[in-house]
Amino acid sequence: MKTSEIITAIIAVYGAVLSTVVTAKQFARDRVSVRRNMEMLGDARYDGMKLTILEVTNVGRRPVTITTIGAIRLYPNTNYVTIDSRPQLPCEITEGKYITSIWNQAELDFSTFDYWAAWDSHGRKHRLREASLCNHWKSAVQRKLYGHRK
Repeated sequence: MKTSEIITAIIAVYGAVLSTVVTAKQFARDRVSVRRNMEMLGDARYDGMKLTILEVTNVGRRPVTITTIGAIRLYPNTNYVTIDSRPQLPCEITEGKYITSIWNQAELDFSTFDYWAAWDSHGRKHRLREASLCNHWKSAVQRKLYGHRK
């Protein structure tokens, strides 16, 4: 092989690796995040409560309209949907903006959660998995076999 062919091959491999890293980084960005064991100061509604804060962020450049935020629970439990969010849903969020939902942690049993989710106006579901992959698959199979109800 000539040196020019070797240099071309090295540049091609570098470009392929760089493209893969950028794509993986784009895919892995946090759209949905959850913070547990939070407390809020200055708001009497949340005095003495442990809170779970669910945050949905627009990590892209285009505006996105979030229509629903909630939690999908493992089969046979019923799912949760948030009613109180800031700003209220449905809401269009632009690049870097976010929507926050506050949940009373005393009312939540995280062992029954499959994943947290946010749905946009195009029907896409943005998820943050809570359950193990094994429990997620088991629940998904049971839902398909036995339906969405107990």
